[in-house]
Amino acid sequence: MATKTKYVAPTANFWSTTLNGAISDTASTITLNSVTNLQAPGYLVINREDGSGNATPNAREVVYFTGISGSQATGVTRGADGSTARSHSDGALVESTMTVGVWNSLVTVLDVAIDDNGYLKAIASPVSISRLEAPLARIPSALVSVATVLGHLNASGASITGFPLVPTFAFVGSLSGPTTFIQTPLVAPRAATWSFVNLITRTVASGASMFIDINKNGTSIFEAGTRPVIAGAGTFYSSASILTRNIARGDKITWDLDGATAGGHITDFNIELVSE
Repeated sequence: MATKTKYVAPTANFWSTTLNGAISDTASTITLNSVTNLQAPGYLVINREDGSGNATPNAREVVYFTGISGSQATGVTRGADGSTARSHSDGALVESTMTVGVWNSLVTVLDVAIDDNGYLKAIASPVSISRLEAPLARIPSALVSVATVLGHLNASGASITGFPLVPTFAFVGSLSGPTTFIQTPLVAPRAATWSFVNLITRTVASGASMFIDINKNGTSIFEAGTRPVIAGAGTFYSSASILTRNIARGDKITWDLDGATAGGHITDFNIELVSE
């Protein structure tokens, strides 16, 4: 998105000074007798009036500058806002005042951010997102949605005491036979230790028991014969019987439906791994 310069005023009202030395109509650095309270970037008007207070329309010039170095205004653009670049004598009046360029810059900045009703406009993000999921992270007495972008679980709580890692797979649909690599892996944002696993279905497991496996980097975290099982007619399973409890930052967590006895199937369920 294109940006518009936001010009700043001096830190004191009615700011003015004089030129310290004559300048040509092409000078890009202007030496001033004082830069106290002046801020950059900003606008200046040179020779708005003479030493007697008389208006001098044929001598004045509008300039803007991008920096201040010592007693000099630097990065000066001459003949700004449709004025004419001119030569100016030593001691010419230099003032900071509201100009067309300042007003128009401010209006442009506001127009980019605020709509006609005074509300912030929607952000047109330059970032391309190819996949967006929403697993859950749990903190005491609350559930917080954590966006997973491009398959990465952005839920780091390393600097927050008592904020456990809780990756959750939410599956919508019906499964009745062995299925591997069902959803995008969740990538651990930090090291953790698994405490227990929960499986919850929206409807009862019909017909027979369902065997589900949780994998770390493609290998089951359970000992053989201790995989989670939702029994026939059941809706919930919870277990702390986990063989591989340690998880490192960057480990990939996946789940599989390893099998079902004849006629078994489950519909719409969540798998939740809770860490210490």
